Amino acid sequence: MDYPLPVFLAVLGAAALHATWNAWVRGGSNPLLHTAALVIWTGVIGVPVAIWLPLPHPESWPLLALSIAIHVVYYFTLARAYTHGALSVVYPIMRGGAPVLVSLGTWAFIGESLSPNGWVGVLLVSLGVLAIAFKAKLQRARAAIGWAVACSVTIATYSIVDGQGARLSQNPLSFTAWLFILESVVFTTLLSLAGLGRPLASYIQQRFVATAMGGVLSAVGYAIVLWAMTEAPMALVSATRETSVLFAALLGVWLLKERLTPRQWAGACVIVVGLIALRL
Repeated sequence: MDYPLPVFLAVLGAAALHATWNAWVRGGSNPLLHTAALVIWTGVIGVPVAIWLPLPHPESWPLLALSIAIHVVYYFTLARAYTHGALSVVYPIMRGGAPVLVSLGTWAFIGESLSPNGWVGVLLVSLGVLAIAFKAKLQRARAAIGWAVACSVTIATYSIVDGQGARLSQNPLSFTAWLFILESVVFTTLLSLAGLGRPLASYIQQRFVATAMGGVLSAVGYAIVLWAMTEAPMALVSATRETSVLFAALLGVWLLKERLTPRQWAGACVIVVGLIALRL
């Protein structure tokens, strides 16, 4: 399966979108509640889309159910990782490791192999992400690293399951809408059973505009990614998606007047070379 230029550019746009809303929202004060708020908003957005479109093909329904379960585990590992470690330790491990894991997973489970250039591109993007994102030493961070690795595994797993589900659904937008809706219902129910219903409602009320906009941008970005996975190899889409780290760094330089270290500039160059390799 080739990687058409329009699909590649669309995924780059989704990566920029992801970086933009992350830079704007800044993650909130409670990682679990903030994540739940965005999930709820994606579910709200999914309702009119699901009403408008036909149901996904029944062949994709088991993968839809599996994806919801994996996403719940992902949110738990994400919250635990951020509880034990700083963003500068946790984020690069989660995002930098996912493309390589997706590449191995798609090769092992669905027989989707990459060309040598594709493997080079995936590895370079992952290395570049790690070079840009790491801003902290790893001493005394074993728990954080462990949870971050677990989270990276869940990212890779749901990426493969969602990509295959979107392909089998015969309508990736419908599949994405139902994923948002059902995931929102399940996650909110679990949090309510855990006694976090009221805190979650209060959190959304206090940050209504920020969480709503974050939910919109998150939904649009992930919808683009799942559509792209029906048009191109999942591993290449996953690697391109993780360039959000590069866009976030550039936004920091442009909007926040932050300064990148020589290592981070080198990482940015490595990502660009990796993206070129993905397209060769």
